[in-house]
Order: sequence, then structure tokens, then C-alpha cells
Amino acid sequence: MNQFCPKPYKGFLIIALGLSIQSQLSAQTWTLKACIARANDKNIALNQTKLSNDLNRITLDQSKYNLYPNLNLSDAQIFSFGRSLDPISYQYSNENISSNSPSLNSSVTLYSGLHNIYLIHENKLIYNAGSLDIEKQQNDLDLSVLGAYMQVLLTYEALDIAKKQMEMTAAQVDRTEKFVNAGKVPELNLFQVQSQLATDKSAIVDAENSLQIAKVTLMQLMELPITPNFEIEKPALEGVLTEASATSAEDVYNRALVLQPQIKSAVMHSEAAQLDLKVSQSAIQPTLSMGGSLRTNYSSLRNEVSSQVIYEKENVGYVLGNPSQPVVGLVPTDVTTTSGYPIENQLKDNFNQAISFTLSVPLFNNYQVKYAIEKSKVSVQNAKLNEDAASVQLRKVIEQAYTDWAGAAKKLVAAEEQAKSEERTYGDMEKKFTAGLATTTDYLVEKNNYTKSLLAKESARYDYVYKTKVIDFYLGNPLTF
Repeated sequence: MNQFCPKPYKGFLIIALGLSIQSQLSAQTWTLKACIARANDKNIALNQTKLSNDLNRITLDQSKYNLYPNLNLSDAQIFSFGRSLDPISYQYSNENISSNSPSLNSSVTLYSGLHNIYLIHENKLIYNAGSLDIEKQQNDLDLSVLGAYMQVLLTYEALDIAKKQMEMTAAQVDRTEKFVNAGKVPELNLFQVQSQLATDKSAIVDAENSLQIAKVTLMQLMELPITPNFEIEKPALEGVLTEASATSAEDVYNRALVLQPQIKSAVMHSEAAQLDLKVSQSAIQPTLSMGGSLRTNYSSLRNEVSSQVIYEKENVGYVLGNPSQPVVGLVPTDVTTTSGYPIENQLKDNFNQAISFTLSVPLFNNYQVKYAIEKSKVSVQNAKLNEDAASVQLRKVIEQAYTDWAGAAKKLVAAEEQAKSEERTYGDMEKKFTAGLATTTDYLVEKNNYTKSLLAKESARYDYVYKTKVIDFYLGNPLTF
């Protein structure tokens, strides 16, 4: 590669490869499931929420290890110059001193008012609630993707209707032009139909723009760069249109109370607040801890001292007190010798072990514990209100969704009836116009009414499907077709 491809061409190849991959990614036909999966994977806010809950998991793990004893190794190397106190022998000296004090220490809390136990359970609830919050955020994103997906489908239908209407008008232009040439109708009729054809072409442009805007909205929710060849799957909606998702808003609400993550999350946050109160209350309990240590030391000032008894001949007396007849005997003498004290010998000889128990009883801490308990009590009340608010908010959302769904069902029935009626009226008007029994104005008015009825029917149809899926979602059904 380095031998045969100059650097500028390498850059072009990399760019071309990236564009090719991106083109393949966007050229696929996206299903609703794929759109939702892509949005969940790439959404920045959702991923940030996941990272925040990872911190909750780390906090939980850390609180579990608070039950374990700690273990620390320390070693202090000290160099002293001039007159100084040897920290090992506690002797003053004018010599340069090198000393070393290694130690291994460990301690464990035996009792602290169950503080660590409560904290573990609290952090576990916070972590589990965080996982449910992630699920809630995913659900909101999924519903947004569903709405954008349905809007793309609707604009596809609107575009198809606009194209069919233009084809019908173009055919009518051809017929009218023939009638004008044959002298059957005035030329004004042709001008009016041609004007309608231009309007229909403009409607196609508007529908294409609306379709592109709808696609952009969906692609942005998916965090997908805007591409012109983005396409989605067009599922059959007949099965959805015949579904009866719920019997009442209360049925949906009772089901959602069991399934929706925000309700479970609110309950867990409330339980976590109660445990936090117990954590605060545990601070008034005494704390008992146990510690142990292994220590030794070394000092360059210390020497190894050894003593030995030596027997020497000395005059111990005289015979009958006569100085000329001394008595000689062996007299013991202590002889002390000093030598260097090797570091390995000092560390071995100075090795010691210790175990300790420490009891700490809180008596007065500037009311910090008292006010921490008061704050925790307020947090408990607030968490309970949040729990109630989550249930109330869910009830309101479901009541609105159910009302919208029921209204959409009625609107769809009315729109279908209107479309059928307009179809019959338009068919009759088209026959009359072709036979020269109706004016161009009457024909165009009826044609526009028929077009509006078709658009209204499709709008009502997709609106009903979307709201049916919303109800199904609250009942626990997956967002698929």
C-alpha cells in the first residue's frame, strides 16, 4: 500500500470507503424494529443515562466491600543529619542516622448500627431503579420513533394519492383537448383542466417535500446522517385495523401499573429513601472495630552488643598476711564488644504483632446526625409523593391515550364512509363531465373533494393505527406490525 498508493490517493480511498459504508447503511429498507434498535443504540442522552447507572453499580459494589477488612502496607525511610533523635532507639546523636519502619496494618468494623448493611440495600435499590429509568427512557424514545415512522408511512400514502390524482387529471386533459378540437366544448374548459393539472403537480412536490421532512425527523431520532436513499418497510395495516386493544381506560391503567418501569422505579426510590433514613439513624449507634498490625524497624545508629566473661590471674590475698607470699587466683571479668547490627537481623529481632479493639460512642457532633436524620425524613416524604405522582401521571397519560384511541376509531369510520360517498359522487360527476353534462368547475370541485376525502381517510387510518399501538404498548405488547 505504501509503495504503490500516494498519500493523496489514500485519503480519497478512505473517504470513498466511508461513503460506501454509509451508503450501504442508509440504502437498506428499515423496519420499525430496526429503527427502534438503531435509536436505542445511538441516542446520546440514553447512553449517558446508562453511564450514570454504571456509577450506581460501582457505588453498590463499593458498599459491599465496606464489610471486608482493609489491609495496608507502609514503610517509612528516614534520613537524619546533625544532632537528631533516633526514632527507633530514642537516643540523641550527632551522627547521620538512617532508619526504616515497615508495617502491615488491617482493621475491620464489627458493629456500626447496621450502617453498612442498610447502605448496601439502599444502593441496590438505587441501581435497580436506575435500570428501570433507562427502560422508561427507552420506551419514550420507542414511542417517538413509532410516531415518526407512522408519519413517513402517511406521507408515502399522501404522495401516492397526489400522483394518482395527477394521472386522472392528465387523462382528463387529453379527453378535453380532443373535445375542444372537435368543437364539443369551449376552450375555456381545457384551460381550467390544465390549471388543475398544474395544481396537482404542485401537490406532488409538496407531498415529496413533506415525505423528505418526515424521513429527516425519523433519521434524526435514529442518529442516522441524512441520506436521500433512506427507505422504510411498508407493513400491512389490515390486522391492526381490526384489533380491539382494550375495553376501558381503567383496564389499560391497571395493566400498566404492573408493567410500566416508571411505577416500579418510583416504588424503589421510595424504599431507598426509607433505607437512607436508617443509614442516618445508625450514626447515633456506637461503633466497634478491630485492628491488627505487624511491625518491625531498623536504625543505622544501633549496634549489636555482645559480652563475654574472661578469667584472669590476679592477686587475691596473702599467706598469713605475709606480702612476700601472695595468693594468685582466677578472677572473672565481663568484656563487652560492639559491632555492626545488620539490617536483616534488626528487622527479625524487632518484629512485633499487635491486635486492638476500638469502641467509639457518639456523644455530641454539633447536631450533624440529628439534622441528617431530619433531612432523610423529608426525603422519605418527598419520595412517597413522587411515587404517587408517577401513578397519577400514568393514569392521566393513559386516559388521554385511550380517549384519543376511541376518538380515532370513530373518526376512521366516518372518514371511510365519507370517502366511499365522495368516490360514488366523483364517479358520477366524471361520467357527466365526459358526456358534456357538467361544467368544468363542477367537475374540478368534486374532484378536489374526492381527493380531500382520500387524504382524510388515510390520515385517519394511520392515526388510528398509531394510537392503537400506543394502547398496545401500555398493555405490554411489543411495538411491531
